[in-house]
Amino acid sequence: MRHRSWIAPLLFFTLAVAIRWGSFSVSVINHDESTYIVGADELLRGEVYLRDVIDTKPVGIFWLYALLIKVTGGSIWMLRLAATTFIALGAWLLSVVARRATGQLSAGYVAGLVYILMCSVYTYYGMSPNTEIFFNVFTIAAVALTVVADRKQWAAAGLLLGIGCVIKPFVAAEALAIGLYLLWFYRQHPAHMIGNGLLLVGGFILPVAAVVGYYASLGLLPELWFYTVEVGAAYPVELPWLLRLKFMGDYLLRYSPFILLGAAAQVKGRFTRGEQTWLLYLGLEALLVTVVVLLTGKRFGHYQIQLHPVVALYVGTCVGLVWDDVLRRRWVLWAVAIVGIGLGIGHAVYYAGKGDQPRAIAREIDGLMEADKTFFGINGFQIVHHLLDRPVPVPYVHSSLMFLDHHIRAFEIDVPATARSVVDNPDVGYLLLRTRDTAAQTPLSDTLMQHFEFYRPIDGCCELYRRR
Repeated sequence: MRHRSWIAPLLFFTLAVAIRWGSFSVSVINHDESTYIVGADELLRGEVYLRDVIDTKPVGIFWLYALLIKVTGGSIWMLRLAATTFIALGAWLLSVVARRATGQLSAGYVAGLVYILMCSVYTYYGMSPNTEIFFNVFTIAAVALTVVADRKQWAAAGLLLGIGCVIKPFVAAEALAIGLYLLWFYRQHPAHMIGNGLLLVGGFILPVAAVVGYYASLGLLPELWFYTVEVGAAYPVELPWLLRLKFMGDYLLRYSPFILLGAAAQVKGRFTRGEQTWLLYLGLEALLVTVVVLLTGKRFGHYQIQLHPVVALYVGTCVGLVWDDVLRRRWVLWAVAIVGIGLGIGHAVYYAGKGDQPRAIAREIDGLMEADKTFFGINGFQIVHHLLDRPVPVPYVHSSLMFLDHHIRAFEIDVPATARSVVDNPDVGYLLLRTRDTAAQTPLSDTLMQHFEFYRPIDGCCELYRRR
């Protein structure tokens, strides 16, 4: 039967939406997504990142969200659908990579299916949109254009990797893996190695150079260096290697059904030399990504989303080659449909039961403020600014930067000056305080409370203060 090229992306998109739709309406799954959205809102108001808007993330993710807000109108539901589209796109690209690497259509479908499932079960491993689900699309496409391509497009791959790097520098792991593959592939042709290596590196440099040029034109190169390099180096994370390995062990256990399935197929199967080389490349990429994730010393689950593509390709390659006849049976398609629908309903019930405090807060505040006024969230719920379309009165859209000591030291934040800027801003009519957060009792909040008075509780979780 002839395979139509549009079937795979349509099936992956349908499956991804079927699994994830239950999470589309809740305003906050994880605070990082809120930071991207609110920061992008500020950029769309004409603010400049790293001057008027400051956070720990690279500028690329904020530019990307600004684009998504323009396209979707800023609806949370539509932004989640857009994030799901990126996951489906990543799944389709993985299917292209696996099919080219193995010659088996079933390997591609398994790889895409596994990727969607890996991204759509755990809150911090893909359910909450984070940088990884976006830059994964660019790294997967780069592999499709080089490692498994007959006509290798090194310049285009480098450009894609550079765009991914602007979203998050961790893409350096995949870039290095592809670079090492290039050295191996042209090991007997030094001239081709050098020429194509320059194309790869040149393509990679272009997006990075564009960002540097942008900040140079604004006279903000010192700020770019400080927030990109010095702030990251200022975090004294000294996590013992035993705990770092435990962090990786947790990931392997979470996704052990997929990994064990791939391992069982690998043990059972017999692979050609080309297929063995492909599996070695996947091992190299997995190793480099693991090193990059562990070097940070931080145990954030979303960092490990970067490993999802290589795991999906491993499982797809082994299972697709060994059990191709089983995968073609009709009951497999029905099983996938049932699992997808079941997960979708489960997510809907779970998120409906959690409630939506930011929306309740937004409804209560909305009628209190004039159209040109705003508020200041002392310790969280920054998404309320987006829900009300009100600007953030300080550069730090993620409030933890102003009340956690290690952030204040790393960013060299002048807390008294920040407090004064809020007090002196006549457009700030209210303060919002999460009452169950003991960490919010800081010099910043103490200073602000001298100029604002308690007004009313909100939704049992917050207190609203107004100017005296």
